[in-house]
Amino acid sequence: MQEGMLMSVAAHPDPLPKVLVVLTAVTGIVDAVAFLGLGQIFTAFMTGNILFLGFGLAGGEGLAPLGSFTALAAFVVGAAAGNRLGVALGSTRGRWILTSAVIAAVLLVVGALTALGLPAAAGEPSPRHYAVIASTALAMGVRSATMWRLGAVLNTTLVTGTLVTWIRYSALGGGAGDTSQRYRAAGLVAVLAGAALGTLLLRVSITVALLVAAAGVLGGMGGYAARRASRRPPDA
Repeated sequence: MQEGMLMSVAAHPDPLPKVLVVLTAVTGIVDAVAFLGLGQIFTAFMTGNILFLGFGLAGGEGLAPLGSFTALAAFVVGAAAGNRLGVALGSTRGRWILTSAVIAAVLLVVGALTALGLPAAAGEPSPRHYAVIASTALAMGVRSATMWRLGAVLNTTLVTGTLVTWIRYSALGGGAGDTSQRYRAAGLVAVLAGAALGTLLLRVSITVALLVAAAGVLGGMGGYAARRASRRPPDA
């Protein structure tokens, strides 16, 4: 009987890579909202914020250093909380992932509700823009820390690394390919599609775009946690 259970699990490969592609698309949505609607900052891709802070320190014009700092600080807090949650609940993997998903989704919904009727930032963000920046970056920090702890084959917020890794294993880079190549390629397409979708949703409102992102996080991570729970073999 135990052998049959193992064969059943093997016949159904881990859906995590597909979930990561969805979450990478969510990253594109979130940062389209952040850059175009919250004052030319990022709340998922932290590389941009660190660069913007450097530009601002050197006197670069047209930037909102406080917005970049707010996003970076909130992301760090979220990532720290996400890692601590992983340490506390890591032995119950499904519960840990579901809890992280709910927290991230709730934070995105808080940002969406805070943004009700809020226009895209023109110049220096308003206090409400900063509140949306903070809640969104907190959510992305929690989500990113969870995905890192899972040891995922696709990083949902490190597109440059994904691109270089894809090239490394491709014929272009002299590699022989591996089983993860299609997911890396899908991740690159997903962040592009997510950014385009986020831009279109932003024409409706910041709130709608963030609610779609929240649904993506909860559906992706929560669905993965639920599927893991349903596939867990009963104790002998």
